[in-house]
Amino acid sequence: GKRGEGVKETVIRGKMPPQGSYDVDEEVRLAEELQSLESQVAERVDEVRAVLGVGKREDPNPIPSRRKGFLARQEARRQKILETAANYYRKQSPLHDLGTFLLPTGSLHRILASLAPIPHLCIVAAACKGLREAAYCTLPWTTVNGDQYNGLWSKLVLSGTRCADGHTLIGGLGPERLGHVITMDLAGIKTITDDTLAVIAEQCPLLTELSLKRRVDIGPDVSDVGLQDIAGCCGKLKVVHLTWCSKLTDDAVTALANNCPNLQILDLSFCHLVTDRGVLAVIGTCGQLEELVLEGCERITEQGIVALAQSARSVKKLSLAGCLQGCTTMAAIQIARSMVSLTHLDLTGLPGLQDAAVWQVSRGCRWLQRLSLAWCVQLTDHSFMQVGKNCPLLLDLNLRGCNKISDQAVVQIAHNCCYLKLLDLRGCEQVSQSGLDAMALMIPSCLVLFLDNSNSSQRK
Repeated sequence: GKRGEGVKETVIRGKMPPQGSYDVDEEVRLAEELQSLESQVAERVDEVRAVLGVGKREDPNPIPSRRKGFLARQEARRQKILETAANYYRKQSPLHDLGTFLLPTGSLHRILASLAPIPHLCIVAAACKGLREAAYCTLPWTTVNGDQYNGLWSKLVLSGTRCADGHTLIGGLGPERLGHVITMDLAGIKTITDDTLAVIAEQCPLLTELSLKRRVDIGPDVSDVGLQDIAGCCGKLKVVHLTWCSKLTDDAVTALANNCPNLQILDLSFCHLVTDRGVLAVIGTCGQLEELVLEGCERITEQGIVALAQSARSVKKLSLAGCLQGCTTMAAIQIARSMVSLTHLDLTGLPGLQDAAVWQVSRGCRWLQRLSLAWCVQLTDHSFMQVGKNCPLLLDLNLRGCNKISDQAVVQIAHNCCYLKLLDLRGCEQVSQSGLDAMALMIPSCLVLFLDNSNSSQRK
């Protein structure tokens, strides 16, 4: 009994830490003191068992004390946290001057990848050496965790920026950055010339997408010489936009077709000097062509469109808007017979197009999703009813300016084209409120553009 009281007295006299505070050293000291007391109790128990002649019970899986288990779990959790941090918070590989635990692996690259190389990455690069190395990361790289990222300079967009001298800017980037550019958008930059295209052709061998769009008289001032340089050195081009590049002729288009056989998208809108020879060179060489835009190409004839329809069977998107000389009723019928895989067709602004052409298009091109017949003023209800009957997959139908369409055709379209999302009926004077109500009832999700002349307001 006395031994038990001594042990109890010893436990009661142990110093306890003040409430509301936590000290690791004090916690360890209490654990050690508790362990020593447990060992003393175990010795006394062994002595009692020896006197009574009772053997010690063997336990293959001894249970540690509560305090020891708590400390063991705390230590295990701390080690697990440190191991997780060591695996996740690594250096910004391959960027080695930004600290060990600055950001999770790949986060800095994701932040910089959301910025445009020009001007934002150039501004960031001026902050410090570490950010400069990060902003000028051009090669694709893989983090220590296995995440893969593209180089920050794979896409160069000058369109929409206040670029005073695009030629000097591109020349100053150097091959170490231009050599990794895959997509380049120079639309609307007036200072882009043939000399600039020569620099791009020499230093951008990986280029696959190039945009030289102009806005009538504002944009890159390029000719056949510059585009021939691009075609000769950038053989991986797949997407080329040349809207309003009015100085380009068949020589540039032919060079592009002969040297870039992997072309998939070619936009020659309002290239007024392009004729049948350039179009035939493209369709004869580029077997992977999927989208061809010839809007406003006035020198393309009916023979050129017929040859295009017979050869370019892989084309899925075709725009012949404003091709008054080439896109006749006969040419449209040939398109319907040969290009059965078309999903987008633009025949805007063809006043000579007749009902027979649209009827054949609706029967032959049943996969159409977008069809534009705006300002085809000779078309009647017969054409539009055939479109609604034979093209059930339509998503976008533009009938603006077709003043012969009536409510009967609108009801037929609403009855069959259940996927329709946009219907443009502006300028269709014979369509009344009854047709609009039928459309709203049958396809509630469809957006209808209609101009009511009675109160000069636009209904949607």
